[in-house]
Amino acid sequence: MIYSLDTQAEESRLNSAIASGSPMRVLYYVSYYQRMAGANRVLLELVKHLPETVMPLVVLAGEGRAAQAFRDAGIDVRVLPPGPSLNQFGKAMLRWSAAKRIWVAATELLPYTLQCMQLILNWQPDIVHVDTSRGMLLIGAAARLLRRPIVGHMHGEPPFGGIVQAIFEKFSDQIITVCSSIQSSLSPAARIKAVTVYNGIQKVTDLGQSISWLEDLKAQGKLIVACFASVVPFKGHHHLLNAIAELNRRGWGDLAVFICVGDMPQEYQDHADWLKQRQHELGIQNVIFTGWQSNPFPYYKLADIEVLPSVRKECLDYGDRVVEVRGNEGFPTTHLEAMYFGLPVVGTAIAGVPEQIEQGVNGFVVPPSDPIALADALEKLLANPELRQQMGRAGRERVERYFSTDAYVAGVMEVYRSLLSERTLIQKPGLSA
Repeated sequence: MIYSLDTQAEESRLNSAIASGSPMRVLYYVSYYQRMAGANRVLLELVKHLPETVMPLVVLAGEGRAAQAFRDAGIDVRVLPPGPSLNQFGKAMLRWSAAKRIWVAATELLPYTLQCMQLILNWQPDIVHVDTSRGMLLIGAAARLLRRPIVGHMHGEPPFGGIVQAIFEKFSDQIITVCSSIQSSLSPAARIKAVTVYNGIQKVTDLGQSISWLEDLKAQGKLIVACFASVVPFKGHHHLLNAIAELNRRGWGDLAVFICVGDMPQEYQDHADWLKQRQHELGIQNVIFTGWQSNPFPYYKLADIEVLPSVRKECLDYGDRVVEVRGNEGFPTTHLEAMYFGLPVVGTAIAGVPEQIEQGVNGFVVPPSDPIALADALEKLLANPELRQQMGRAGRERVERYFSTDAYVAGVMEVYRSLLSERTLIQKPGLSA
């Protein structure tokens, strides 16, 4: 049974519910559960700072670092894993045949949709907030069938095209993009319901334990260049290695140390092995891969420069095969965190990076897949301590002005309120009229 109500009445209903202490129930669906990378860290920041009028439930497609991080923050978590084929990563779905797609849809996606419907019926969310196009593929149909308002959150350029992206756009009642630039990847119909809400970061009050080996390098007068990113192809570590080799040829080998902070996902182990081989071939001794760090902030504190050499699209030759790399960068949290710590930043001209870095003011933006341009930008900063300090101050001012957690949460809440106020009031299945 469907009740029709005008916008003013629905807004009044929502306001009355909030005023009476009845919370807005929001179900957050996380499909990339195995890592606690940028998008999940940003979602955690959002959920931790929601107003008391919102009751969150975070549903993840599997156990992993993300589930533990949300639990550690005291957030209600449910784990609802789909079938094994739907829990593959590394863009495995792109390599499926048409026959396999039909088989997986019938044997795994349909049963999982029924499980998601049962969860939604039991918990009765007012809004379902879905993190990616992959997440929409998994839970979108269930929320749609039960007439729940859906917020689709685009954290980066679409990694999937075709039907997966079409499902994301069709099922989303409102789309949040993390930067203005990636709205161009949406269809004209989807752009109408899209709004940009910049990610935000919170003030860091506890740095945690110090890092003695890095402090020793600083004491020796070494300049520290830090790259914070999972070791996956589109993050561009291979271009950073080439840039380091170029800088070493220019005489920086004994003066600068490069640290790469980030996990090495199992599905990309062959890429990590290839990077180690490239490091050996280039004769690079001044780069350190630290692996996953649950608390990256001490590394920011000790660094002099931050760099992220992400790529958009290119081919990588591993020797025995050539692999197409399709990036899905969005609005890198690492740049914001580096700016907060007063570091000059170097990024590539893709996605929302130019919206973070004001060229020549708080850092440099270089073309993607161009290690010489990357080396040139890094050398300008390595050679000029005054410029590093000047850009670092500008970055700190910029992040505090435009990219705070308060502004981020307020923007998302405005999307929720707008969505609920514009929709027709629909009786929730399982409830009496």
